[in-house]
Amino acid sequence: MAASTADVDEANVPSKSEPERPSINWLVKEVLDKLCLDDKVRKNKEGSDEESLEKRCQESCKKRLSNKAVAPVGVKCSFEDHANRLAHTYLHFAKNAYIVNGVLSDAYSACTHLPSGTTVFNEFMSAVSWGRCSIFSLAGGPGDDILGVLMFLHRHGLRTKVTAGIAEKCGAWERTMNSFYKAMNVSDQEGKPTQHEQYLLSLWKKLDGGIKYYKADMKNRAQFLQPYSPDSQAMAQADLVLLPFVMTSLPETDDIASALQSVLECIKPGALVVFIDHVRSKGIDLINDLSYWCGLRRIYFMSEISYDLPRYEKKEYLSHYKKEFGAEPVRQTKVCTIVFKRPSAQEFDRRSKMTDRERKNIQQGQQRLRKVNPSLRFFSPS
Repeated sequence: MAASTADVDEANVPSKSEPERPSINWLVKEVLDKLCLDDKVRKNKEGSDEESLEKRCQESCKKRLSNKAVAPVGVKCSFEDHANRLAHTYLHFAKNAYIVNGVLSDAYSACTHLPSGTTVFNEFMSAVSWGRCSIFSLAGGPGDDILGVLMFLHRHGLRTKVTAGIAEKCGAWERTMNSFYKAMNVSDQEGKPTQHEQYLLSLWKKLDGGIKYYKADMKNRAQFLQPYSPDSQAMAQADLVLLPFVMTSLPETDDIASALQSVLECIKPGALVVFIDHVRSKGIDLINDLSYWCGLRRIYFMSEISYDLPRYEKKEYLSHYKKEFGAEPVRQTKVCTIVFKRPSAQEFDRRSKMTDRERKNIQQGQQRLRKVNPSLRFFSPS
């Protein structure tokens, strides 16, 4: 006799209040809900008569979209203002995380020789194999680029603990970041976690002690990456340094060039530097020149490549804030991506423990890159 619908085990049926697949847009929605609620509670306690948060976010979204700003340094405004941080998070958090995930996946695929298992990422992968790697982000804002690295590690089935740091001018971003990573920790919730919750929890578990923020401003050359300062020491220990859209709107001055040179000089042997910026950005030529004079080698370069949010990152998840903020979150961006490496004495060794999952993702990455750029040359050991 056929079982009735009432007899079906509902434990495996996704709840209507949860996405069918793991979703970063859903995570953004949950965090925005909490931050907006906290703001309303604060206003009620203080009896504040300031302009509504929704209207301030509308103005900030309009300003950021008109200036094509995708990084916290991308527009002239104070991120001490809660509305500006919410607008940036709503517009760019999910997209920036997927961009970093995609760039690292593509670069790793292009720099790995599958038949021999040899990779140019050898020092970084050695740190991953040892079970601990260090990441440092310059002007990472709410930590969306750090999340992108965690997504890359999960995508390839790489199990490691991650120590992360962000150099940021606005310390208020730390509160926003904490809200995201607190929402990812669902270990204390009752009942069986959904697929979405399991995914977020697996990303959260990779973090070792959260993300540490360092007060830093590239425009203030007198205080930026000074010798033996906490931020310079953290960057010098990093296996992976992220520069996401750092040069988008910074003036092309001698002080900025000097600050960027200080970043490149801090990189330890074997470490990777991931540079992401708009296509035809003025910073591309600058970082290429400086990296050459600082002794770094360019191991991956795509002058133009497009990254889109996957289809399962549905627009409907953020439809409420589309009405409130009067703008849609950005889903597609064309970027220039460059990965540099400081040479070391270590030879390109084989990945001794390359799982089928990792190998399959590399194969898919190489196939995708061949379609995008048929002339792209993949790494081949001599």
